[in-house]
Amino acid sequence: MNEDPGPLSCSVVVPCRNEVDNVEQLVQRLPRIGSNTELLFVDGGSTDGTPERIVSTMSRYPERDIKLLRQNGRNGKGEAVFQGFDAATGDILIILDADMTVPPEDLPRFYDVLATGNGDFANGTRFRMAMESGAMPGLNNVGNKAFALFFSWVLNAKISDTLCGTKALFRRDWPTISRARPLFGHHDPWGDFDLLLGAAWAGLRIVEVPVAYRARVAGESKMQPLRHGLALAETSLAGAWQLRVRRPTRSS
Repeated sequence: MNEDPGPLSCSVVVPCRNEVDNVEQLVQRLPRIGSNTELLFVDGGSTDGTPERIVSTMSRYPERDIKLLRQNGRNGKGEAVFQGFDAATGDILIILDADMTVPPEDLPRFYDVLATGNGDFANGTRFRMAMESGAMPGLNNVGNKAFALFFSWVLNAKISDTLCGTKALFRRDWPTISRARPLFGHHDPWGDFDLLLGAAWAGLRIVEVPVAYRARVAGESKMQPLRHGLALAETSLAGAWQLRVRRPTRSS
């Protein structure tokens, strides 16, 4: 019987670009999670004053463990998330989109899945609870469901949502997932597919966590369905090759 490790610490990674009006509300709404909650904003070249707002918010909430990283290297949300993971110190890593379309109040449920041993990788799903009107455009909805069907086959697991920005994993598993990323072609601009495919490659138990998806109230969406959809399709095909074709052949 394993000993109870006690409360685990948590790092919440927030990729952001031009989200100045969401910063302080996010800090105010983020619950304390685990033994310590580290909050890492990773700014991807904002031009609206987001980094300055983060710094001023840090000074107003000195009791919170808040850090600001400037994104370096490749552009895109996924690269911001992965830079945050590399810098994080918590036992459990959770992604929270700066637009708060997934409420910060939902994050403890992601933590609980891992901390209680019920899963190794928590994948948010927006399709198991009522979705606020206008939260997801019709084309995005159709694309999400198509990718979910494909990923359910690739991962050999029931996946209802591949592109929910909120996911959680143990920091100890991040190096293995990170090393697997080149297998999937570096096409994914958001990081969601790389994380799911990497978790499956690492043999992690993937558990879905329902979230109450909300409409964005400030800032603008960065999703471009057609352009980004093509990049995600490339990642999906690379994942199918590695997990359903090449890996079974190598292990047979």
